[in-house]
Amino acid sequence: MYSHQCYSQTKEFGGDEVVAAKAGAGSATLSMAYAGFIFTENVLKAMRGEEVTQCAFVESDLTDAEFFASPVKFGKDGVEDVLPLGELSAYEKGWFDKMLPELKKQIQKGVDFVNK
Repeated sequence: MYSHQCYSQTKEFGGDEVVAAKAGAGSATLSMAYAGFIFTENVLKAMRGEEVTQCAFVESDLTDAEFFASPVKFGKDGVEDVLPLGELSAYEKGWFDKMLPELKKQIQKGVDFVNK
């Protein structure tokens, strides 16, 4: 059985693990491209009228960050509903609280860049 720490390590350094598994012969770019494909395919399905829920980084009031990634219901006109995260374990809450200030700084950097 894996622990929360093991899953966290894998999520944080998954790209490094792919590079190591490929013995330096490539990167995790294909994984990112596939994720982009799945996201785009689902948005197109929603635009055709299918009910689609998937995680997305969108404007949100779930946290005090201007944008956040959570489950989102998509429809013909785009985002229909930003869904709640659900209950966090104490372990997850600890990491969440550590992550949020950095996320807000990164969001501000992105907003500043766009407004240049």
